[in-house]
Amino acid sequence: MSHRVTHLKASHYFSVASQTLSYTKAAEQLSVSQAAVSQQIRLLEEYLGVSLFYRVGREMRLTVHGQELARHLTQAFEHVSNGLESVKLEPLEGTLRVSGLQSFVSLCLMPKLWRFSDLYPGVNVKLFSSDEREDIHSGKVDVIIDNHINTDDNADQDLLVSSEVIPVFSPELAARIKVKQPTDLLRCWLIQVGLPQYRWRTWFSEQQISALNSDNLLWAEVTSWYMGISAVKAGHGVFLCPKFMVQSELDEGSLIQAYPKALKTPIEFYLSYAKNSPRHKRIQAFVSWLLAKENQCIC
Repeated sequence: MSHRVTHLKASHYFSVASQTLSYTKAAEQLSVSQAAVSQQIRLLEEYLGVSLFYRVGREMRLTVHGQELARHLTQAFEHVSNGLESVKLEPLEGTLRVSGLQSFVSLCLMPKLWRFSDLYPGVNVKLFSSDEREDIHSGKVDVIIDNHINTDDNADQDLLVSSEVIPVFSPELAARIKVKQPTDLLRCWLIQVGLPQYRWRTWFSEQQISALNSDNLLWAEVTSWYMGISAVKAGHGVFLCPKFMVQSELDEGSLIQAYPKALKTPIEFYLSYAKNSPRHKRIQAFVSWLLAKENQCIC
């Protein structure tokens, strides 16, 4: 069974005429002649086999059938209009929804977001920090910042930052431990995230040390970089952490790189966004701003 709407043009003409109760006024709104409106409505009446209008003196009124059809068509064309607006390319001004890993959003993006707002006061950025990845095509989020490599042909991705992952601890702990060789770190509380390639097992293996054979190791695993950084800033252990996330702390001396060797595998963060998003102008403004040299995400 075909669900194709027949006489769509005539239905549109009738819907406008049912609101104006005048072929002349309907023609003006539709930018066509009065004869064109009259012809389309006559064709629709012939197709339906009923009259849709009748006259009382010089006034035009809807028949019972006309009232019923007008009610349905008003709802239908409103639904069509809403559907068209939902996929229409939006202007630069409006809301932009950005989702990212909690650590990145809290440590790197939020402190400098005011610069973007200064440049684009008409764009209202809504930030969501989540370690769960949202569907980029769901309409709930416009830009995702994380370290997932894009496999979606309908989404674009830009490399935002590539960083070494280094061991860091507090100056107080550094003064107590006196790290001169990798094995000295075995006397610290070792903190790591749950990603396999960024664990202490990997770091010690790259230093050719079988650290996991020791029964005296103390381990703590956190669910975000933010939690690990907070722990070591408070003096609790040594953490394998992306260097760019603690660059300001390293510069000011509130954290210290515990040993010169970084993990061989750097961590990379990407910007991902749908190719055909109706908020394309907004997305491009944000992406271009974030990728600009002066805004590169070195915290």
